[in-house]
Amino acid sequence: MRDFFVAEDDISGTLVGIVRLRANATYRVVAAALLSDAVHKADAVTTIKDQIAGWLASPRDAATLGFVRRWRRRRFWIILRANVPLAIGAGLVGGVLGLIVALFALSSGLVGWPMLVAGLLIGAGAGTILKFIADHKPAPGASAVLAGSWARFAVATIAAVAGAGLAAGGVLTLFTS
Repeated sequence: MRDFFVAEDDISGTLVGIVRLRANATYRVVAAALLSDAVHKADAVTTIKDQIAGWLASPRDAATLGFVRRWRRRRFWIILRANVPLAIGAGLVGGVLGLIVALFALSSGLVGWPMLVAGLLIGAGAGTILKFIADHKPAPGASAVLAGSWARFAVATIAAVAGAGLAAGGVLTLFTS
């Protein structure tokens, strides 16, 4: 039993042909057609059907696989482009936070538990800024790329941790030898 579907990818503006080979198997993208290349949506659907028929005849056909690879690259690039400003902003906040913690540790001479408590207090203060960044709604065109605040929160948190680690590691490496 094989199921075939044609679905629209809102992120990349592409129609994709999807196949499921068995009833409890995962879906697999086997065809892709840009909506901007077609005069009408019906033309894009016809192109997808032709690609699916070609895939059925030859599953490893380079032309069909090329369409799917281009769709994946286009989708990746759009998602990356939409997330970079958020990651840069959160990375800068994390860098400033790491710089503050490292300079505070160097100037006060705190080590161990007192430094841990001071770092937690500074981090709690910066958490409000990170929450504001994560809750900030993206532009209407990018809303499909970052669907919810959890995805934005993950990007902001990872970028902030990386920025904090780089800043604190740099300061502590330079001033403690």
